[in-house]
Amino acid sequence: MMPNSFSMASELKAASRYSSHLALASVGPEGQQKIKDARIGLIGLGGLGCPAALYLQGAGVGQLTLCDFDRVSVSNLARQLLYTEADEGRYKVDVAAERLSDVNPEGRLVVIRARMDTDQISRLMSENDMIIDASDNYGTRLAVNRAALNTGTPWVMGSCIRMEGQVALFRPGDEACYRCAYGTAPETLEDCPGAGILSTVAGLIGSMMAHMALSHILSSTKPEAALHVFDGQSLQWLRLKRARNQRCPECGTAGP
Repeated sequence: MMPNSFSMASELKAASRYSSHLALASVGPEGQQKIKDARIGLIGLGGLGCPAALYLQGAGVGQLTLCDFDRVSVSNLARQLLYTEADEGRYKVDVAAERLSDVNPEGRLVVIRARMDTDQISRLMSENDMIIDASDNYGTRLAVNRAALNTGTPWVMGSCIRMEGQVALFRPGDEACYRCAYGTAPETLEDCPGAGILSTVAGLIGSMMAHMALSHILSSTKPEAALHVFDGQSLQWLRLKRARNQRCPECGTAGP
């Protein structure tokens, strides 16, 4: 039987698109297939979610679920580079899906145009291999943490403000969870519009979140649990080991 010409053309196109990945010993055809098979949920399409989505879609993630309830405003444009002035007033998930399809039409995009509640987060966890929380809401992160502990789903957290960013990969099990690392929320939480953020810091942290997700998908090893902190003033990274709190109300074994 002669090989299907359409299938051959598709394979050649894919090989060309991902040639930089295929050349890496740590990725290659087997690793690229893992990326293609992956299902990732992304919560938040702001300054962190935009670069994360671009790199995940470009890398060839098989299914990317986009979750956001917000609309595009002019104040977003300096750091949320999926959008333009012409998109003002439109839902971010709708615009993002259009732009990401242009970046790479091969991956499947799922859109959830809603504020994520506990039930939706739990469903997102159960339907995906990994979650990226790019929200700017402490309550959402706690809800993601609880759902991850219940489902065993790994997730990546990122945050940034002023000239500093933080990023971490959480793998439910025998390592520190998000609540272990951060405790309870302070009485007053600052946000980017109020305190300010340099756009490149958000871009760097968002890209790092995508990198952590892809590295987890590709890697067969389990690196030490850590919180990675970036100082945009000194251009330095600080790596802090995360210790599990045995009295953590979320994952502790010794009770509250």
